[in-house]
Amino acid sequence: MSQDAGPRIVAKYVEGVVVVYDDDGDPKYSLSTATNATGWILADSTQGILQWRGFVDLSGYRPDDMILVPSAVQCQYGANWYSRQTNAEPGGSAYIQYALTTDKIDDIDFGNAGIAEPLAGFIGDNSEMDQVVYGSSEFWAPTAGRGGGLTNMQKLEYGDGVPMVGPRLYIAIRMQLQPAVNSSYSPQDTSWFIPPMRFVIAGNATEVPEFQLLHLMKRQIDLQQTPDVDV
Repeated sequence: MSQDAGPRIVAKYVEGVVVVYDDDGDPKYSLSTATNATGWILADSTQGILQWRGFVDLSGYRPDDMILVPSAVQCQYGANWYSRQTNAEPGGSAYIQYALTTDKIDDIDFGNAGIAEPLAGFIGDNSEMDQVVYGSSEFWAPTAGRGGGLTNMQKLEYGDGVPMVGPRLYIAIRMQLQPAVNSSYSPQDTSWFIPPMRFVIAGNATEVPEFQLLHLMKRQIDLQQTPDVDV
């Protein structure tokens, strides 16, 4: 990789996962052996809270005296979102939040995945918006037909596209899964097939005046050392 100033593409692959809801089970939610589910954990096997955390090592993407400035960020899905009941009827819904930040999120468990707050950039997770490169909240729900495919009903994006000075770009994902219900609104056994994801950041490695570089470094360190105020 060139160490000159210029365009860069940074990417992180997250493996897909299959989750099963068994209304008579204990626990009710479990990770299926249909995929390796690398990195995924069920933070709450009663409420269907699914989480993934990782990072991109930025070493080698630019010299230490340069910063990496994002120009476009995407979450690319490698397959369809899919959910089915055991009786082949349309399945359940999924609410997913993800964020790319310059410091790891202190409290990914704040509230739960269905809260009306963003995953990062507010006091609940002890981060500031100028630590958030990109974040999004999405709601996936069954289609009107009998097929098992899920449709993206809402996608709400945010983020400051902040320059990356440190050695890592952190990624956090949390999800809340709601099982299908019958005509009496009773939960039904449900499976979700969450596709693999690829987070892609297109940007530029660029030089900045030394005083600006030092300021950005100090600002990032100061934010990372902010006391955790979560209770």
